[in-house]
Amino acid sequence: MKSINLILGCHSHQPVGNFDFVFQDAYEKSYVPFIDVLERFPAVRVTLHYTGPLWDWFVEHHPEYVKRLRRLVEAGQVEIMGGGYYEPMLCAIPERDATGQIKRMQAFCKEHFGTEPKGMWLAERVWEPHMAKILAQAGVTYTALDDSHFLCSGLGPEDLFGCYMTEEEGEAIRVFPILEKLRYLVPFHRVEETISYLRELATEDGQRCAVLHDDGEKFGVWPGTYHSVYEEGWLEAFFTALTDNRDWLRSVTYSEYLEQHRPIGRTYLT
Repeated sequence: MKSINLILGCHSHQPVGNFDFVFQDAYEKSYVPFIDVLERFPAVRVTLHYTGPLWDWFVEHHPEYVKRLRRLVEAGQVEIMGGGYYEPMLCAIPERDATGQIKRMQAFCKEHFGTEPKGMWLAERVWEPHMAKILAQAGVTYTALDDSHFLCSGLGPEDLFGCYMTEEEGEAIRVFPILEKLRYLVPFHRVEETISYLRELATEDGQRCAVLHDDGEKFGVWPGTYHSVYEEGWLEAFFTALTDNRDWLRSVTYSEYLEQHRPIGRTYLT
């Protein structure tokens, strides 16, 4: 039977100084209902990233949310992804500051989830080649970038289903392509369209991995999405489909995939 791996990730962010009611609105429309649905589908694996301002707000206003996330982490259903604490453009700040931002996030995750994150989210998915060295020296083992970076480096559309090794001065990390088509399908098209697309990508050896990683706020905060994703049940239908098709569609986190699969090869991204 043909099969494929699927990594589903969410990046959630509110900027420093944003109004408290904006945080609360996003919490009620996106962050909490997403977890409410996820908890009912233990076969679904998700990688979640929250920026420092959100973590600070959760700890102060809704510490119970952090505790719910920790239970999901301990159950192996959620992997927490790190990043720069205040969502900086790492390529635009001094290296020592970039490292400090990464380390601060790692320390927060260690305190609240018992382990440091292996991966990190890059703000706006901006990449510069020297960042491989910064990330590796800060203890980061993987990140994810738009598939356009990989296409511009000379890879073809058929090469976007797994991870690659990239390095700078001998310091290496793994990088995953985020599939643009999945970002546009989810959650704006019928669930069946996404499942059909993934079935087309499946192979006999089952080595491929399709990565969908996008804003967490698109699940509830973006215009019209609270109604479609939760009131009309899109997310529940999606998680149901992932569960019903798990014989060929394997829901995994980044770290789970890396434990079982080698990089496709080496690439130098632009």
